[in-house]
Amino acid sequence: MFFVSPSLSKYSAPLSALALIFAGVLISPTAIAIESLGYSIVETHGDIEIRRYEPHLLATVEVDGEFEKAGNSAFRDLFNYIDGNNADSEKIAMTAPVIQQPSTPGWKVSFVMPAAFDQSTLPEPLTDRVILSPQPGMRAATITYSGNWSQKRYLKHETQLRAAVAKLDLNACDEPRFARHNPPFWPSFLRKNEILLPLCEP
Repeated sequence: MFFVSPSLSKYSAPLSALALIFAGVLISPTAIAIESLGYSIVETHGDIEIRRYEPHLLATVEVDGEFEKAGNSAFRDLFNYIDGNNADSEKIAMTAPVIQQPSTPGWKVSFVMPAAFDQSTLPEPLTDRVILSPQPGMRAATITYSGNWSQKRYLKHETQLRAAVAKLDLNACDEPRFARHNPPFWPSFLRKNEILLPLCEP
C-alpha cells in the first residue's frame, strides 16, 4: 500500500514503518499470498482493461495538500488503525492496493479491508480521522504502468486512459482512482501502478 517520499527527513517515521511491513510481506516465502482487491476482466483493448470490481470496504483518511504528498500525510492514521488502534484492538492484515482519489479540497487515501470482514465485523476506529465505508461493486476502465509516483506521470496515463474510454464510447461516472501496489523502497521500474476510472453501467 504505497506512498511518495519527497523528503525523508519529514516522512522517515511513516516510511520506515511502511518499509518494514512490506519487507515482511514481500520477502517472505508467502509474499504471493497478500490479498488484493478482487476483480474480473470483462474486456481488453490494448493497454486498457474493462474490469468488474467486487464490493469491498475501505478505511479512508482525507488530507489536504499536494498529490505526491497525500499518501504520506494519511499513512500514520491508516496504519495505526490496522495495527490495533481500533475498538477491538484487532490487527488487520495489509492488502493491496492503496487507493487515492480527489476530494475537496485535497485527497482521500484508502486502505482496502480484507474480504473476510463485513460492515458488522470490521472494528470501529478510535479516531474520527479514519472513516469506514462500504463500496459497491463497480465497472471500471483501468490502465497499468510502472515507474515513479509523480503527478506528471500519473496525468500522462490518465490522459491516455480517458482517450481510450472516449474512443470506446464509454462514459466515466466518477473521479479516477490512483492505485499503488508496492512500498516506497520498491525500485520504480518494478512498481505496479494503476488508474481506475469508474464507468457508467450500460
